Amino acid sequence: MTNKTTSIKIQHEKKHLHLTPANLYMYQGFQVIEAYDQENAECYYLYFYKASYLTGKSTSKIKRKSQLSNILQKGIRFSPEHPLLAYLLNHNRIHTFPGLTPLWERIQKKYSPLEASIILTIFDNYMKKEKITKVMKESALQYRREGQLLHTYQLLRLITDIYPANKWAQEMSKNLQYQTYQSLYTSHPSSLLSKDPLYVEKYCYEHLEHDDSKDLLLQLMQKEGRKMEQLSLYTHLLITSKNDEHTYYKQMIANLPHDFTTDEKVDLLSYILRKRTTHHEGLYHDLLGLLKNSNRNEDLLILLTKNKALITEKDFPYVQEALLQVKWIENSDWLSELTFHFDEDITTKQVQILFQTFVPNLLQIKGLDYTEQWIAPYCARYPGIPILMKVKKMAALKDDPDQMYALGELYYEFKQLSEAVECFNWELELDPSNTRSIKWLSKLYLEMGMVEESKSYQYMLRDGS
Repeated sequence: MTNKTTSIKIQHEKKHLHLTPANLYMYQGFQVIEAYDQENAECYYLYFYKASYLTGKSTSKIKRKSQLSNILQKGIRFSPEHPLLAYLLNHNRIHTFPGLTPLWERIQKKYSPLEASIILTIFDNYMKKEKITKVMKESALQYRREGQLLHTYQLLRLITDIYPANKWAQEMSKNLQYQTYQSLYTSHPSSLLSKDPLYVEKYCYEHLEHDDSKDLLLQLMQKEGRKMEQLSLYTHLLITSKNDEHTYYKQMIANLPHDFTTDEKVDLLSYILRKRTTHHEGLYHDLLGLLKNSNRNEDLLILLTKNKALITEKDFPYVQEALLQVKWIENSDWLSELTFHFDEDITTKQVQILFQTFVPNLLQIKGLDYTEQWIAPYCARYPGIPILMKVKKMAALKDDPDQMYALGELYYEFKQLSEAVECFNWELELDPSNTRSIKWLSKLYLEMGMVEESKSYQYMLRDGS
């Protein structure tokens, strides 16, 4: 649930690249990772087809009508922590950017001419359209010579769909011998699931706002064994869809691969939870159980406080344990923004115990002003909690020069040694003979490991006496 930074290491043109993913797109069988170099100066796109790595390209300009532009505008966009990105990187050897010529030779061996043509179009940002359509034309003519008129027509449709200005494909597709096949495409796409799954997938993505297109696309991915793409589509639907979310959730859980690890399940469910704006009871309880069993304290803490979820008597021990174990320095950004919504069955004493762990860390990371604002809502509900009253007192003393000694003592109670030193130094400037402040400073510097500074204040005490 907490974000993970991923780095992709590439050897390219005698350079060692360390790329950081910024976005992940999924559209019509393609997955595209948008990544940047260490200086954030150069953008790269890494291309995959049905989760298999193709190549990557440095890209300073995107042609307006290219397939890449189409994917970036219409594709499903995921943030880099989506499990699909980890899957793509872990299940492919991504050490170099293969050139387009050797890549094309591999593609032709692995895919049919029709599917190979579709893959080739993804690189029209880097190749001339004429070169791509020439290859597609040759494949269409080869199909026609072999008497495979359906495949010929499918390629003609593909050319006119992606490159509508191509007159050859326009005229050829009007030939009477293709009229029989034209009528196939006037019926519902589900009837073409076996004959032209590539068309069905394209249609479904273009009409993904319709429930029947969503279901048909999930069915197609299931049929072709494209598990990770299917799960990724489920995550998208569970984040964006207002209807059938419980049905989609049940289907997704039923379709989890048998070898999915606990961490992989957590990553998948937590991504959905983090992106959803509303509570999902089934997902919440499944994820809670997984996090408890795997001791993922940071993620457990986020789950128990997200979307203003009420912390109940049953949840309290998990919140308390997570706060004791969580690493504040590494996670200070999101920890400092946490809010706790306690159920009525949580006692004032329990809140005090929880805040004794949380508030001192918040004070150390974010300072007194931020902490004062953060505790304000809790002071209204729990006015007698000692730790909150101390913070309020500190806030009242901070602007009074005559109260620096008292403020220093309070900072010490919160183990904020540097701030306490500042207060006692201020007090000492106002009254250089104040032995109480000198004693405090000697003690504080010793606790901070600054032995020489501590000794200097001890000498001041002796000299004063």
